[in-house]
Amino acid sequence: MWTLAHVQFACIRAIAHTSLYIRTSPWLAPATQPDFIKNYPCRPSLYGCRTFIPKDSQGKQTPLPLVIRAHGGGFIVNYPAADDVLARHLADHANCIVVSIDYGNSPQNKFPTAYEDVIAQTLAVIDDPELPIDKSKVVLCGSSAGGNLTLGAAQDSRLLSKILGVVSIYPAVDFDSDSDTKMATRPDPQVPDFIGKSFDDIMNLYLDEAQKPSMHDVRLSPMYFATREKLPPALLLIGAEHDMFCREVEVMAEKLAGGRAKIPNKEGWSAPGVQYYKVFGQPHAFEGFPAKDAESEKARIAAKDAMSDTISEWLKTTFSKVDSY
Repeated sequence: MWTLAHVQFACIRAIAHTSLYIRTSPWLAPATQPDFIKNYPCRPSLYGCRTFIPKDSQGKQTPLPLVIRAHGGGFIVNYPAADDVLARHLADHANCIVVSIDYGNSPQNKFPTAYEDVIAQTLAVIDDPELPIDKSKVVLCGSSAGGNLTLGAAQDSRLLSKILGVVSIYPAVDFDSDSDTKMATRPDPQVPDFIGKSFDDIMNLYLDEAQKPSMHDVRLSPMYFATREKLPPALLLIGAEHDMFCREVEVMAEKLAGGRAKIPNKEGWSAPGVQYYKVFGQPHAFEGFPAKDAESEKARIAAKDAMSDTISEWLKTTFSKVDSY
């Protein structure tokens, strides 16, 4: 039976998808269009995967690294077109093929449907004979809900041996704490967090009460990984300072680093196999929502560009060091 929350999020999805369709259309965003869109037989009912080929590699068959993107949206809204801007940037700046995949949204699709969708489509893309992929250089990259899903999927035995690394951008990684606990970790309570209490409603829509999954199940809470070896060798975790998930992302990064020495930098730190990058002054999903005043908007755009460049550089470095992992 649908509740008021179901109706509210259904309306939000309709509005968000209509807006996204217009904003990412070829006539409004010609520079960030995918090279082609493809549905795979394993998940024919989902939105097609949007594939981006580096501009410098058009028409060539030289094997290229692969980045598989999973969009955000609280497991409820969005589809692969939401990632067009970043996907085009990564393809051209890191010289890799980027494929943005879809997954079933809740509440119609309860956990673990989205998780299984990500795994199935990732395997289909990797094995696609029409893509010139260097299979030793495959990275998963997701934001928010997609960041959660990619960190979980990367620990699955069906994928782990096929994945070189994961880039996870402001994901929720610990479902064992409620919204109040998460909000209490933020550095400035005066800065609004647009998720806030709605996190609890999102979880109620995403999870199947009949299943009662453990909140320490890594498919839900990837930070509860058994050992470091249960994740790919290269990881980039990104948090936004005013995001309710920021602290748990850093905790997971610290857990991944273990006792190894961390090298600090102005945005965070790095240790063997893991880098933590904090976007200061910004909230969750900052790159998708314009700020209210000109000065804040300038800072937001600068932060967005810096994060995109950091991901590109991390990818290039990771791909170049594949033999050392």
